[in-house]
Amino acid sequence: MSMNEHILQVLKSFPEFESVPDEQVLWLITQSELCTYQPGEVIFRPGDEVDSMYIILDGVIDIQLLQGKNYTRLGQFKTGEITGKVPFSRMQSSSGSLTVMEETSLLKVHSSVFPELSKRYELVSVFVHNLSDRIRSFTSRQQQNEKLMALGKLSAGLAHELNNPASAMVRSATALRENLRHKPDKFKAVMNIQLTFEQVDVVNELVFRKAGKGPTNDMGLMERTNLEDELGDWMDDENIEQAYDFAQTFSEYCFSVDDLEFVKEHVTDSHLPSVLGWIEDVLITEKMVTEMEEAARRVSDLVSSVKTYSHMDQGQDKERVELKKLIKSTVTILNHKVKLKQVEVDYQFPPELPEFFGYISELNQVWMNILDNALDALPDEHGKIEIEAKPNGEFIYLFFRDNGSGIPEDIRSKIFDPFFTTKDIGKGTGLGLDVVRKIIEKHNGSIEVASEPGNTEFTLCFPLN
Repeated sequence: MSMNEHILQVLKSFPEFESVPDEQVLWLITQSELCTYQPGEVIFRPGDEVDSMYIILDGVIDIQLLQGKNYTRLGQFKTGEITGKVPFSRMQSSSGSLTVMEETSLLKVHSSVFPELSKRYELVSVFVHNLSDRIRSFTSRQQQNEKLMALGKLSAGLAHELNNPASAMVRSATALRENLRHKPDKFKAVMNIQLTFEQVDVVNELVFRKAGKGPTNDMGLMERTNLEDELGDWMDDENIEQAYDFAQTFSEYCFSVDDLEFVKEHVTDSHLPSVLGWIEDVLITEKMVTEMEEAARRVSDLVSSVKTYSHMDQGQDKERVELKKLIKSTVTILNHKVKLKQVEVDYQFPPELPEFFGYISELNQVWMNILDNALDALPDEHGKIEIEAKPNGEFIYLFFRDNGSGIPEDIRSKIFDPFFTTKDIGKGTGLGLDVVRKIIEKHNGSIEVASEPGNTEFTLCFPLN
């Protein structure tokens, strides 16, 4: 038996070639090159030109994608499977690598043979079916990756944003517990104070008026330092043991030397240290409770933003779109990237926006994708994003502008193509502007882009009816 006859028998044993006439299979064999590879050999690497189809006669080949500096295994091609460039595919170069896992023999069919191959109906049908199966498999895997990337992005944003208020609550709770441990001694000192009701009321009014305003962040560092020194020096002159510790707390609540003089006027000198200690204790407790309250409110706001973004507990029908609320919720989820680059986000919404109806969870994906791409394109400082809504007749226009690096002219026409990305593998949003365009078209809307370095603008248009 000749080598060609042996290969014919092998190919005819594969389901794909069972119904292909022998003469067509033999023709394919004569146009091919029989190749043998040893374990560890690489058939092609990321970026290599792919100009041939490979039919595996026997063996196993690993598929690996380069992510950063490391390879991630995606699967394997085994005996009877087809890889490489098949007829009618637009594949030009490899995005991954093919590495031989065990001794492998295959038929290598150069793309120059494809025009003649396409004239043989039964034979070309094998490769057309393979191409359609490959597209379905890739699309399914890509959609799954999109969902995982979107979930990962949402999770990363929440992890960053929740970490700060959670840490603040832990710090405040720890400090509050430490403060409570000193309560017995402070209580003894207060119990030994003999003040009239009028004196107590005067001190209380001052303390709770200051505490009610909360700690201030309006003072600059130099102004705060000078105030602490003035308060500390005054209390030191009055022989207050913890003068400069008290001064730090008092300055946060904008106590002045005049306020301390006011307290001194209404209590006896011997009771002044204990009274000031009680005031400082009230302010510290107020500060810690306020910090925990603000942190808890921040967590609550984040949860509310996530519910708004994901549209939890809602139906799938069209609903009234509250643009400002939805977009601000999306910015909240991306706030870790906003703060990292110190980006200024400017909202330009008129007081009253006309209503339009849409699928909320899908529209939130649109805002997420456009804003996330803008944040990636912005410089590390002086970045700005403008979001403007403008009604115009029977339509409402939404503009997303940024001063980032822009979209190069040579790829501007491709950004809405399926699966097109300029980002490294694993670093994309997982949604893609193709999905954005389809969602907008589902709402009978449109999307356009204009870009140059330092000025990119996406214009979205939705009908009001």
